[in-house]
Amino acid sequence: MRDTLARIVEERGRHDRNLHYLDGRELFGPGDVHDLPDGLHPNAAGYRRIGKRFAEVGLGLQTAFGR
Repeated sequence: MRDTLARIVEERGRHDRNLHYLDGRELFGPGDVHDLPDGLHPNAAGYRRIGKRFAEVGLGLQTAFGR
């Protein structure tokens, strides 16, 4: 699903500068499972990590929110 969404956004983004895709694994991925105490929901440290990564990745100069 993620690969399909990324491909579609890439294709359509050629004609729409306002269309962006951020793969959630850039914010919280397989290496972060230690912060899923119930195996599904992040703990406080996990949420802080997600927020920090979004600030770095999602708010970067080349993203929808960075312009």
